[in-house]
Amino acid sequence: MVKFWNIMKKGTTLKSEIQRIQSVSEQPKQYAQGWTEFYKLKFYLTRDVLIPRPETELLVDVVFSLCHPQPDLLRQQMTSSAYGGSILKMDSRFRGNDIISILDVGTGSGCIAIAIAKNLPNSKIIATDVSKKALEVAQKNAKFHKVYNKIFFLESDLLDIFSEQQYTPPSEVRTTQKIIESDNQIHRNSESPSHSESFRKLDIIVANLPYIPTARLMYIDPMVTDWEPKIALDGDKDGFQLYRRMFAQMKKFNIIPKYLIAEIDYAQSETAVLETFRFFPQAKPEIKLDLAKKQRILIVKF
Repeated sequence: MVKFWNIMKKGTTLKSEIQRIQSVSEQPKQYAQGWTEFYKLKFYLTRDVLIPRPETELLVDVVFSLCHPQPDLLRQQMTSSAYGGSILKMDSRFRGNDIISILDVGTGSGCIAIAIAKNLPNSKIIATDVSKKALEVAQKNAKFHKVYNKIFFLESDLLDIFSEQQYTPPSEVRTTQKIIESDNQIHRNSESPSHSESFRKLDIIVANLPYIPTARLMYIDPMVTDWEPKIALDGDKDGFQLYRRMFAQMKKFNIIPKYLIAEIDYAQSETAVLETFRFFPQAKPEIKLDLAKKQRILIVKF
């Protein structure tokens, strides 16, 4: 029989060991095991990043619906049969494109950018996050899935980094102090040949920004609020403030893609449409339901 004190870590007390075991048993299983699955792919996780949710897979589904070159293959790959099985029609503006340029704002673990890069061969992606630790997790996942050279990781508060470049293509980026280090190496264009190719004007911006209103956080399951990073949950007063900031930056820096695809709170659809028209009067916004029939995905056509 193995006695409990024989498996305790050296230098620990019985009380601290019991607290450690209770902590492990109480935390979300994804953090306890150090990984989770998203879009049929395995992702390394730490508490520096949000745990990817199934509804976020819909963002990837929408990207594929709009620009995947092989619609039949797409139907086999889509994990969630988005919107009760209906698939958006491919946008003719993407037909024949040799490269589709995508910006993933608030990449976190990198799950959205990596799922797209793995399944959309002609995609080139910029992934930004305000958290350096989150970007380190995302880079580790990109290397694991062998798409590191398809994704350009930048530390940025939403689109702030583009203010200095006025949206300079990655092949010409000069602000190396904001480029993230990983394994003591800077992810530079010179070290990533695929990034020497110029990005055309962005085709798609995809974003899953924090959207829970601050006041509602106290009512959220403690398994979420006690463990996941608050910076990835708190959407300010009405939950839509970060999207307003991003809209303002898009307009100021003239970063207007063909599409914006964003995950929103189920109660924000009216706000999302009104704010879209306020910043972009000529845009065409629509809201799509998730599998629980909640209004979840904002799709804006420019």
